[in-house]
Amino acid sequence: MTADRGSQPDLIISGGPILTMDPAGSRPEAVAVRGGRIIATGSSEDIRAITGRAADVLELDGRTLMPGLIDPHMHAAMVQMADWVDVSPMKNPTADDVMATLRSAVPTSTGWVIAKLFDPSITKGHPRLDLDVLDSLAPHHPLLVFESNGHVAYANSAAMREADVNRGSPDPPQARYGRTPEGDLNGRLEESAAVGAFTRGIPPLTHADMLSRHQDLLHQASAKGITLLHDCGIGAVDGANDLEILRSVVTGDSPVRYRGMLVSTLYDAWMEMGIRPGDGDDLFRVDGIKAWSDGSNQAGTGYQREPYVGTTNRGSLNYSPEELAGVVDRAHRDGWQIGVHANGDAAIDVTLNAYERALSRTPGRDHRHRIEHCSILHDDQISRMVELGLSPSFLIGHIRWWGTAFRDRLLGDKRANLYDPCASALAAGLRISLHSDWNVTPIEPLRYVEDAVTRIMEESGDVLNGDERIPVEAALRAVTIDAAWQCRADDITGSIEVGKYADLLILEDDPTAVDPAHIAGIPVSQTLLGGALRHSG
Repeated sequence: MTADRGSQPDLIISGGPILTMDPAGSRPEAVAVRGGRIIATGSSEDIRAITGRAADVLELDGRTLMPGLIDPHMHAAMVQMADWVDVSPMKNPTADDVMATLRSAVPTSTGWVIAKLFDPSITKGHPRLDLDVLDSLAPHHPLLVFESNGHVAYANSAAMREADVNRGSPDPPQARYGRTPEGDLNGRLEESAAVGAFTRGIPPLTHADMLSRHQDLLHQASAKGITLLHDCGIGAVDGANDLEILRSVVTGDSPVRYRGMLVSTLYDAWMEMGIRPGDGDDLFRVDGIKAWSDGSNQAGTGYQREPYVGTTNRGSLNYSPEELAGVVDRAHRDGWQIGVHANGDAAIDVTLNAYERALSRTPGRDHRHRIEHCSILHDDQISRMVELGLSPSFLIGHIRWWGTAFRDRLLGDKRANLYDPCASALAAGLRISLHSDWNVTPIEPLRYVEDAVTRIMEESGDVLNGDERIPVEAALRAVTIDAAWQCRADDITGSIEVGKYADLLILEDDPTAVDPAHIAGIPVSQTLLGGALRHSG
């Protein structure tokens, strides 16, 4: 038995498989909890020997106990999109469906139509939005359509006039207005700074609305078995207000713990506010700075070593290599953990160079710097990551929903096979995590596990590079203890070990024992945070 001697438990859990995710992969028969923390694990007999009369007993009845799940990369501020017009491939599977939905959409209180989750790469018919199409869909009111990847949007002529963006408008910093070969605007907006002038059309939400939507999101996450969310972009939508909302929501009765990275674009403002690495407590803490090197591979803005299939386009950097290196160097010197968004392989090269420069100047710390998404990853880049002590967090849903598009239409076989190379990363000694990038894909960590284990592409039903499939146990680590390590929270959560919080999940089935293709469908029975019930299925 492993135990913290000297106190009796107030909660005993036993009666089913227990997946601890501890270094030894142990599977005890029972777990003892006191004051919200784990005080013992071991045989049922050993645990009963230390149990007082006042202890509650939670019988698993054959269900499986494991650490609560973790999503190490999501964006809570996207709750603002909840009531926008949905033109996603899931709701509008064909190009005709998308066009019909936009044509019939009712303007909001601002007089604009605001739509979300457009994705021409996987919508049947692959619809394209240019200024002529946008104007025909909404001839009488401004129209703003966001792609699901968060890096591209589209605006019609009425929206351009309202935003005072015209042919002579210069590109904003780290962003671009799409143009025809003749230099006229074509309706495409690349990166958030280009969308900035158009946000006046987004209906404002009250403080109470934002609080309610954030609270709903946290409860939805708890219902999926999550006990820790990590936000990779606090401040991206509404600056310091994003942080204030989160601090108001993640309080004593929160269903989940919360960690986050602040956007690098507001670095000076964060410093003026007196925010420093590690600010917060075990429930809510800010540890990192988030930067972006490029855009989205499915949108054609991920920065590539070679052009996209059938084009001369290699995508774009959002910062020059020198600008990115400057951000990384500053944040590293100031003691922040850093996460850099990099999708294309050339963007990963630039990101690695930035990290290498910073680490050569200020070496020797347990920095746990990350590359977010880290999508098209070559062996030489994996070797550099090992040397630099970096780790990747993979948006594994790319395989399920976009894998066929990458293979057949965007990247070709060779590069598509490099996508989210979980097995190669693990074999090289990297610690990996799996995430949703919500709202790009749904928050559902058991599905991330299934995707990493099977690599089945939804559109074709094929497996994308079966050599990169990983065992269930490894995929579970990527949403528990290894994700906790990436989020700098492995000292308090992520595994069932003495001294850690009893952040626990009870599943109806054992994910290591079912058909891997059914892992995502395992029902969540209960989610506990610090030993307290937060969700009951």
